Amino acid sequence: MLTLVMMLVISLIVLGFAQISRRNQRQSLDRQLSTQAFYAAETGVNDARELIVNAIAAAQAVPPKPDCTPGAGATATFYNTLTTGATLDAANSVKYTCVIVDPTPTTLSYAVGLTSTIIPVISTTANITNIRLEFKSTDATATPTVGCPITASGVFSSTTSWACGYGVLRLDIVPTAGSALTMAGLQSTTKTTFLVPFSSGGATTLDNASWNNRLGTQCTNTSCILTITGLNSSQYHMRISAVYKGMSLLVSATDSTGASLSLSGAQAIIDATGKAQDVLRRIQVHVPLTASSQNLLSDYALQSNDSFCKRFSVMTGYYNSSVPGGSPTGQILCRP
Repeated sequence: MLTLVMMLVISLIVLGFAQISRRNQRQSLDRQLSTQAFYAAETGVNDARELIVNAIAAAQAVPPKPDCTPGAGATATFYNTLTTGATLDAANSVKYTCVIVDPTPTTLSYAVGLTSTIIPVISTTANITNIRLEFKSTDATATPTVGCPITASGVFSSTTSWACGYGVLRLDIVPTAGSALTMAGLQSTTKTTFLVPFSSGGATTLDNASWNNRLGTQCTNTSCILTITGLNSSQYHMRISAVYKGMSLLVSATDSTGASLSLSGAQAIIDATGKAQDVLRRIQVHVPLTASSQNLLSDYALQSNDSFCKRFSVMTGYYNSSVPGGSPTGQILCRP
């Protein structure tokens, strides 16, 4: 009886170790297959992105691809290469099984840095009444509101003394709908505000009375959310930049009924699913629909009541100076 009991115990131990070994092997295989499926989905994103980049360079429209099927008409023609490149490794059944493209998403996503980014907010259906901004800290901390100010007075200081996990967001917005746009009109309708993250309190809306100033914005450890109200146009352009620290930004818009609006001309969302044997991975990526989302104008400029001098240095000790309408004498920037 003792021998039988010992043999039973030993058998159970062996079976337990065998089960653990099989589970570890499966987990290791799942991790490997998950990585392969992720790379397959990433390949689908890159293939679709290449089609979009080529279309932008050729000034062509990007058609929507609402589901996993090849589609018909212009959609089938535009995305026909996605089907031929779907299988990456036939022997191990690695491929991307579905690619969806939405060129008019309801949410735009940006990484905002110290250099400004131009964001077109263009509705395809109705006038924009509200624009919602949600910006998040990129610091590796769970409490980014620690160190944030509680008043906007004296908030601008040296970068080294800024302790808040959020940066200050500079926002410029101008309506750009219509064809009769003039420099004077754009200057008169452009509004600017600095959104200051508050550790407590702060505003949740930005109305017409709060522009061209500093505005304390309500923030939590998750994000800062502000809604721009009082708008009434189908198209706006925003110029966004961060002060002190970069942030991630989500932009969405609603009409007068509160319904979300589809936004065109800014970004497309590519949704790709990769498969490796029986493991699936799905990723979504925002891709710009413009040649460059960065500001094509300088963030800083000089203004002078006198003429400017161009000074070119072609070798050490030699300068070629040019002053419009006069001699460089007396202008220190043009002296050799």
